[in-house]
Amino acid sequence: MLDDKLIGLLGGAFDPIHNAHISIAEECIKKIGLKKIIFIPTGSSANKKLTNYNHRLEMVSLVCNNPNFQVSDFEIKKYLNKKEISYTIDTLKFFSKDSKFTLCFILGSDAFSSINSWYKWKDLLNYTHLIIIERSNNQLNSDDMPNEVQDFLISNTTKDINALKKNKNGYIYTLPTVFYENSSTEIKNKLKKNASTRKMLPEIIREYILRHKLYSVTGHIK
Repeated sequence: MLDDKLIGLLGGAFDPIHNAHISIAEECIKKIGLKKIIFIPTGSSANKKLTNYNHRLEMVSLVCNNPNFQVSDFEIKKYLNKKEISYTIDTLKFFSKDSKFTLCFILGSDAFSSINSWYKWKDLLNYTHLIIIERSNNQLNSDDMPNEVQDFLISNTTKDINALKKNKNGYIYTLPTVFYENSSTEIKNKLKKNASTRKMLPEIIREYILRHKLYSVTGHIK
């Protein structure tokens, strides 16, 4: 049953958005009961060059024909207006202004393991719950984390989904999943080599990539 107050936030470059992103969103809706997932494409990246924001935003919009999916240009607009990186804490502060909703910020187990490198990471739980996506090929292992991240996880973890519904913020919930995690880098490499991406990308995204000749694609996509 969907909870009218639980909203999932899923950020990323989405360069391009692919089936694993969609599977994560669907799993969170199904197993946690989130009312909707808001996809938030990042405006910039300090580590890599991104495809033009218009294309990334449009590709995410194309998969948001699901009534439980929504796209936000908050981080893109912030970057365009101020030419600065939008930290996760700033995004959470913005979305938490609507007090009717309880936020659940979704991230992978690999990202969580290094969350102590995020700006004001210890303050995140003041605005949201954290949903850690644990993949079968990348399980969450506290022994591999810095001690302060281990303590953060242990101190705030709940195995009770109802705790997310009864409290506005403050909990960490781990959601095991069985799907294979696609890599955007792997997908782009396959597109350049004209190797098959049918199992990795929604057809509507494959068509968009071909139409706009993204990722060095010039002809037919397998």
